[in-house]
Amino acid sequence: MERSTCVPCRVVRRRGSMIVETAIGIVIATITMIAVAQLVALLARQRDEIAQMHLATHETANIMERVMRLPWDELTAEAVAAIALSPEVTKGLTEPELAISVQPQEGPVLAKEVEIKLTWQDRSGRRVQPLQLVAWKYPHDSINPEAE
Repeated sequence: MERSTCVPCRVVRRRGSMIVETAIGIVIATITMIAVAQLVALLARQRDEIAQMHLATHETANIMERVMRLPWDELTAEAVAAIALSPEVTKGLTEPELAISVQPQEGPVLAKEVEIKLTWQDRSGRRVQPLQLVAWKYPHDSINPEAE
């Protein structure tokens, strides 16, 4: 008695199929690793930029607090020119530049406009857009002129 084998039940072996499947798997894994490496590099760059912006924001706010504590008569462009950046900022930012201006404002209320700008270089060597903070200082008697 002869045994019959049905065609769908027969196992068909193709030579070299494992090599092709392995090669395709390696290509997919390589593409995935490259994409992940680029993503990690991008995240590291963004983390550094955020840390720099955080440092610059705190420094600008601290400088503004120091400037606004000056008495009205001592708040001049010459007095604020002596203010320097903290050592942490000079280490944490590449070539930081600080500019502080004091402009007297004429009008119905006497005031001085204080503007602080802080800029630095990013990783590519370009200057970032300045971080700018503006405040106004009023003499005590200009707020309430009848308080003499």
